Amino acid sequence: MKFHIIAAKDLKIVMRDRNALLMLFFIPMVIISVAGLALGGESDDIQIDVLIVDLDNDEVSRGFVEFLEEIDILNVDMESNEFAARDMVKNKEYGSLIIIPLGFTESVMMGHDTELLIIVNPTEESFNTVVEKIVEGYASRISTNVVVVKTASAYGIPAHTEEQILEIVDTAEEFVQPPPVDVIIESTTSNLVEFSPFTQYVPGFAVMFLLFTAVQSGAISLIKEQEAGTLRRLVTAPISKAEIIGGKIASTFIRGFVQLTVLIYFGHVVFDLDLGSDILALFVLIAAVTMASTGLGLLVAVHVKTVDQADSVSLLLVMLMSAIGGSWWPLSLQPQFMQDMAHFTITAWAMDGFYDLLYFDQGLAGILEEVKWLVLMMIIFFGIAISRFKFE
Repeated sequence: MKFHIIAAKDLKIVMRDRNALLMLFFIPMVIISVAGLALGGESDDIQIDVLIVDLDNDEVSRGFVEFLEEIDILNVDMESNEFAARDMVKNKEYGSLIIIPLGFTESVMMGHDTELLIIVNPTEESFNTVVEKIVEGYASRISTNVVVVKTASAYGIPAHTEEQILEIVDTAEEFVQPPPVDVIIESTTSNLVEFSPFTQYVPGFAVMFLLFTAVQSGAISLIKEQEAGTLRRLVTAPISKAEIIGGKIASTFIRGFVQLTVLIYFGHVVFDLDLGSDILALFVLIAAVTMASTGLGLLVAVHVKTVDQADSVSLLLVMLMSAIGGSWWPLSLQPQFMQDMAHFTITAWAMDGFYDLLYFDQGLAGILEEVKWLVLMMIIFFGIAISRFKFE
């Protein structure tokens, strides 16, 4: 078999091309770094500015304010003037305003219905959701006191004085802290690692640039050789057509495999990306993704006639697969019908596999499903492409 001669020739051409090397490694590294730092950020640094107007200023309301002040991610400021506070939120000085109404403590103690008002700036929706959940959690605790007092009153248990009410409430709080019904969350794997923005963006953009290499550059290089008549001349050499095609496939695969491996390792070294405990599984996944991408590149090459067509079709395919397949954002953020559509792409199965390895650390057994579909795509792409391949 002499296909390695063709592959070596193509690889030497790439190695001598400085621009090609920049596109293979340097530019993807820059894009991955910028995307991870700009879009991911550090969750530990989140600070939410919250303004509070305490119109009650009594025992329960002061306890609520102290509760909020003890939460690390909240920067709590007080304001006595409700109208001034509303203007501050309207002017986007604060994302959220919590108003504790007059008589709040008395209502809780006497078992009367009451409310806490949250006024939000709609431009900070994600932060508003955090504040709402925190307030709802505390309101749920306070509601227990109201229910206890109402229940005692319904059964005719006397609670006419403030001391009696406080005694009932204190007794109730002994039983609800900690809550009698707890929620325990278990992961499907015991090896869950700490999530980092780079768990998404390193493999995501690495797969996108692999597609540019294997699909776009691979298709264009074949069309150029067909236009230049190189493939026709190779047919007259003492080498079979199968070896010629095999050499072209091998050169594209090696280039893509090395590129994807280097980019993933770059994420590990520079951004402390966890590679999981099964390195063999990582190489298997990289190989499967690269082979499927190489097959798609060959398929594009046999269905177009010019370099411009190859460039346009490949660019469209890569951008579509990256957008809906999970390169730019997690698949879970998309509607269900788009998640289903995404799994007709190489990108979605590749990202599922990388999550299984880099985040869930499931090893080789955990990526067999993804590898199976990637290999199936490879077989379909190569089968159609080779049957239609022409040397003219």
